[in-house]
Amino acid sequence: MQTLPATVPERSSAPSIDQGSEQDYYDVVRLRRQYNDYAAAKDAEAREMVESRHYYHADQWTAEEIRKLRARRQPVTTENQIVKKVNGVIGLIERLRQDPKAFPRTPNQQEGADLATATLKYQLDSSDWKSKSSRIAGGAAIDGISGIEYDLVPGDEKDPTLEMHIVYGDGFFYDPRSYDEGFTDARFMGVAKWIDLEQAKEIAPDKANELEDLMETGSDLTTIAQTDREKNWVNTNERKIRLVDHWYIKGGKWLWCLHAGNVELMKGVSPFIDEKGKTFPRYRMFSAAVDHDGDRYGFNRNLKSPQDQLNHFNAKKSHIANTRRIISEKGAVDDIEVARREWARPDGWVETNPGLKMEPDQTTLNDFKGLAELATESRTYLENFGPNPSLIGQGLEDSSGRAIQLLQQAAIAELGPYLGAYKNWKIRVYRDIWNIIQRYWTSERWIRVTDDQNLAQFFQINKLTVDQFGRPAIVNAIGSLDVDIIIDEAPDAVNMQADAMMVLQSLGPQFAQNFPEIAIELSPLPQSVKKPMLDKIQAKQSAPPPPDPKVIAAGQIKQLELQADGQKTMADNSLEWRKAQLQALTQIEVARITAKTDQDSGSLAAKLEGILGFAQMLHEQNQNAQDRAHEVNMAHVNAALQPEPQPTEAAA
Repeated sequence: MQTLPATVPERSSAPSIDQGSEQDYYDVVRLRRQYNDYAAAKDAEAREMVESRHYYHADQWTAEEIRKLRARRQPVTTENQIVKKVNGVIGLIERLRQDPKAFPRTPNQQEGADLATATLKYQLDSSDWKSKSSRIAGGAAIDGISGIEYDLVPGDEKDPTLEMHIVYGDGFFYDPRSYDEGFTDARFMGVAKWIDLEQAKEIAPDKANELEDLMETGSDLTTIAQTDREKNWVNTNERKIRLVDHWYIKGGKWLWCLHAGNVELMKGVSPFIDEKGKTFPRYRMFSAAVDHDGDRYGFNRNLKSPQDQLNHFNAKKSHIANTRRIISEKGAVDDIEVARREWARPDGWVETNPGLKMEPDQTTLNDFKGLAELATESRTYLENFGPNPSLIGQGLEDSSGRAIQLLQQAAIAELGPYLGAYKNWKIRVYRDIWNIIQRYWTSERWIRVTDDQNLAQFFQINKLTVDQFGRPAIVNAIGSLDVDIIIDEAPDAVNMQADAMMVLQSLGPQFAQNFPEIAIELSPLPQSVKKPMLDKIQAKQSAPPPPDPKVIAAGQIKQLELQADGQKTMADNSLEWRKAQLQALTQIEVARITAKTDQDSGSLAAKLEGILGFAQMLHEQNQNAQDRAHEVNMAHVNAALQPEPQPTEAAA
């Protein structure tokens, strides 16, 4: 616990709070009466709190019981079922996600709600909230009372930094007339603890002389029962003083005073203001249960009796198992004590007188069985309270997810009042944090939030910039957001995923191959593993599909046909050119023949026949070339139409 009260640092840019006049506060005498009123009315509650803490830590036998057991040479056995129950409740709360979430109050505040959610998560992460909330839940289950305290301290930014600390039940005091599990009807509350006198002087150096006088004269007695067994306002031997951080309501406002004995060290008005403009105290507490007298208690009140029975039955069973009762005729042995010692030894030797009977009493076996049955009943009662085997899923491996969920809902119902009080307390804490942030975070700052996939997101709040007209403007102004803070509860989908996985397995591996994204989504894998796998599948599905082999073959056939047509055209053109050339040569030779004498006609006729033979040869060569080109084209077409060979299973 922080010894300094939650005051606004001097260098904070937060708006100042009117501290009021002297008449607005109670004097120390009245505050001491309030504190002593609590100590006198809640002495039994404080003692039960101490006893519950002992039971949790397996200190479950009184000194008188241990003395009697040792006198009977009976073992002191402790089967601590209470620690399993409390730790099981803490584990259950860890599984039930209860994160804060902001919802807009107007349609224009949706982005602001997301920013508010990110801001709350940042503050909780920086305060180690997950660890602290679990310990607070365990403290309430053991002591009956637990909670948090807010503290505004100078930080790295210009604004004050909000710190949160755990408040345990042993040093906390409150209005004894309060009955609400969240202390919303309490008129005063606070924390008292022992500190060194020198530390008190450091807190209030101007009160050093008065504190020294208090140490010399002492003070009156209080009856509060605490674990340190100190009952005075001062401890002159250790030079310690009881420092009280006292918060109370007067005039509709929460005020605070730090005092020790009859010395007032400092006082002020609560710096914490809610969304309605009303002050609230620095302590936000809750209790596991409240009885008819207004006393707060934890689980141990209902578990103490069966736990004691279990311990005594186990101790008696061990004693019976380690001892033997003998039935003997008178005079069967010469020395009874010697026979007793030898009978108790595993390798003992007992001599009996002839004709006299001596044998063990068989009725002890029935006593042992009876004690074992009674111990089983007590153990069963303790196991069925709160987190029982059904709640944690033991022995239900062959059941469907829906059946497991129904059994767990029935098991959680017994913890309903406690879980309800814990949830209501968390909502109040989240709203307190948001109100403190809105009031005191006025400067620019960056916040970092890590999501479930461990991805960091950065947000800048209260950023000073200029608008389109050149006027100064603030972007992401926290103080102007109008949102509602609730708890974002997510159902435990583990059992339902297991149920869906069983159905998926019954469909066979072919379904998983055809729909891999469904199989991955329903598998009980962490989200950090699922997301990369689903991203790869989505990227593969969004890629362009490979071309159809038939389309490729058709295009190749068309191309080959065009090539064949071109080659045929070229061949035809070549043939026509050769024919024209031959015709021209023939005409030239005919002209020459006509112009020459008859003596040359024989030789010219021979030349003409040679030219005609040459033309015929060219025609045949061209025809052969055309036929070969056609055969090559058809071979390419047939190869393109052939299907691609499929890989074998071994090659795949």
